[in-house]
Amino acid sequence: MVHILIEENYAHNNRIDQILQGMASIIKKKRIGVKLYTDISKLEKNARVVVLLCASLKWATDTIEVLNAAGIHPLLFGFQYIDTMYEYSCITPTYTKTMYLLASHLLSCVPGEIALLGYNSDSLPDRLKLMGVRHAAERFGVEVRIFRNKGDVAACIADFAENGQAAKNIVCVNDGIAVILRNEYPELINGRQMCSCSGMKISEFMHPRYPTSTINYFKAGARLAELYLFLDKCDVIGSTVMTIDMDLDLGNQVLENDIPFSGVVHSSAEVNFYGDALVKEVENLDRMLTLCDDLDMQILRDTISGISYEQIAEECHLAPNTVKYRIYAMVRNAGVSSRKEMLTAIAKYHLDLQSND
Repeated sequence: MVHILIEENYAHNNRIDQILQGMASIIKKKRIGVKLYTDISKLEKNARVVVLLCASLKWATDTIEVLNAAGIHPLLFGFQYIDTMYEYSCITPTYTKTMYLLASHLLSCVPGEIALLGYNSDSLPDRLKLMGVRHAAERFGVEVRIFRNKGDVAACIADFAENGQAAKNIVCVNDGIAVILRNEYPELINGRQMCSCSGMKISEFMHPRYPTSTINYFKAGARLAELYLFLDKCDVIGSTVMTIDMDLDLGNQVLENDIPFSGVVHSSAEVNFYGDALVKEVENLDRMLTLCDDLDMQILRDTISGISYEQIAEECHLAPNTVKYRIYAMVRNAGVSSRKEMLTAIAKYHLDLQSND
């Protein structure tokens, strides 16, 4: 049995589904069951290894301590360099290296002050991203101004609008903020360069594209499952660290440079930054696009063009009810109540679905 403990605030994040699908691709071959938990008190006492999926540093460190006390080995995804005396294993994306390369890419084009948008001090990935941005800024001799997300993205952007006039480069800690910034506040980007970390499907339909990076969460899930099975077979489980390189979509060459590392200071603060309505809207629309196959995308494009269900069914050699069902599934995955609301959301973000080749 593979035991997976998910931070409750993180349980409905789009990434979780992709990670679980990647794990399932390995686990199902072994005919092993999976149990998901959001409450550590429900965890079975005979578990030897538990996968932890989370974003909060405090939740991660507290949970590692509790599991160690129970003789259970934590396998953590997404973090590295947690300063703790307790044993754990982890698989982490190369956030510091990736943000260094993205920020260096911007600065090699236009040197100038960097505004880091959406930073949350309780997120260790955000701390690692900040480290990479600071290394790039130090190399180019520019300043970094931090604009924090305290659970309200609109307030974070308003702070940037008021206090970020000197910034020539905008680095977003995640793509959700970049999408919102570009769609809702285009005037703040005029005359500036922008990049983001953790690219989302929705941004693939925005043109022109800004530099970003992506994590293959399916691949990460597969690696998690393989490491889980390895650790669970060990007579004595020891801490193991693996990294996964993020993919860069830059448009041109990035200058090579050694990546220095420095220590990380940890926070015990707790902030819920997953409930923001703007972020949720983007996450839901991204979920819908991620789950669409090629036929769904064709149906969606035809629907946006105003073609009737009957015409779509005839052109795609489908029954009309099949077309209706696929549209209904898209509406549900987009987190809206009607086709009209879904099409309104797509129009709101100016998504060019015709251009995604």
